Amino acid sequence: MLSRQLLFAFRGVQRCCGRPISSPSSVATFRKCYVSSNAGADSPSSTTPEPVFAGRNLWRADTLTSFQEKPQAWLSTLEDKHDRKIGLLDLHPDVFRAPPRLDIVHRNIVWQQNYRNVQFTKTLTRAEMPGGGKKPWPGKRMGRSKAGSIRAPYFRGGGIAHGVRGPRTWFYMLPDALRLKGLCTSLTIKHNQDDLVIVDSFDRLPSPDAQFLHDLADHRNWGYSVLFIDVPDRACENLALACADIPSFNIMPTYGLNCYSMHKYQTLVMTHEALNYLEERILFHLHRADTLQNKFRYKDMKEKLLNEGEGEDDPVHAPFV
Repeated sequence: MLSRQLLFAFRGVQRCCGRPISSPSSVATFRKCYVSSNAGADSPSSTTPEPVFAGRNLWRADTLTSFQEKPQAWLSTLEDKHDRKIGLLDLHPDVFRAPPRLDIVHRNIVWQQNYRNVQFTKTLTRAEMPGGGKKPWPGKRMGRSKAGSIRAPYFRGGGIAHGVRGPRTWFYMLPDALRLKGLCTSLTIKHNQDDLVIVDSFDRLPSPDAQFLHDLADHRNWGYSVLFIDVPDRACENLALACADIPSFNIMPTYGLNCYSMHKYQTLVMTHEALNYLEERILFHLHRADTLQNKFRYKDMKEKLLNEGEGEDDPVHAPFV
C-alpha cells in the first residue's frame, strides 16, 4: 500500500498544487449549506457546535504573491455517521502548499525504515567456538599440513573468519531541512488528494463501538486505513476502545507524526487543536534563526543514548526489539 500511495501521490499534486482543492465558498453559501445539512438531524435536542468560518491568523503567510491562494479545508464533527460540515478553515500555504518533492519524501521513508533496523546476527570466531584446545596432529612427519586447532576456519565445524559481527545498525540522521520539507510535502499530498480530514474534537465520538466507527469511516469514504492525530498522547476513551478492535485504525500524538505513517494510512484525521499545534511547530522550525543542516554525530549523543533505558529493565520479560 505504501508504494501504491507514492506512485499516485504526484497525480494529485499536479492537479491541485498551487490552488485550493475547490474554489472557496462564500460565507453566505456556507451558511446555506450549513443550515440545510443540519435540517435533518437525528434528534432536535442534539447539541450542534457553532460554525467556524475561514479567517485564521496565518503566521508569516505570503500575502504579496498574487498567484498563490490560501488552501482551505472543511471542519466536520464525529457526532454521527453523516459528514456534517461545521466550518471552513484557511490553511497555511507554507505547510499545505509545499513543492511536490517526492524525492525528499522517499528519502524520509527510506531513513525511517533503515534507522530502526538492527542486525543481531553474530558469527563465532575460532577463539569463541567450544572445543579445539588440543593440536589435532603433530606438525611434522605426518605428511599433512600444520594445524593448531580443529576449530580453525578451514575445518568443518570450525569458526567463521570475517563473518558478521552484530549487533549492527544503519542508524543515521537526516538534516532538519529534509525532515521539515518531507512533512510539508506529505501534508500537501494528503490535502490535495482529499485524504486530510479535520474534526473539531475526538471527544464528540458518541460510542466506543468499533462497528459504529467502521460505519462512520465507510459512510464518509475514508478508506480502509485511518490514522487519527491529536495533541495529547492520551486518546479519549471512546476512540481508543473503537480503534483497539480495528487493526487498520491507529491513533498517534502530534509529536510523533512522520512521513512513513502518513503514507502508510490512506486517510489522515486530525483535530482542530492538532492542526494549530502542527502548523505552529513546523513554522517555528522553518523560520528559526539557527541552521537546519545540523550534523548529528554518534559520539556527541552516545552517553544520552546509552542511559536512555536506565531503570526500564523488566525482571521477568526480555526486552522487545
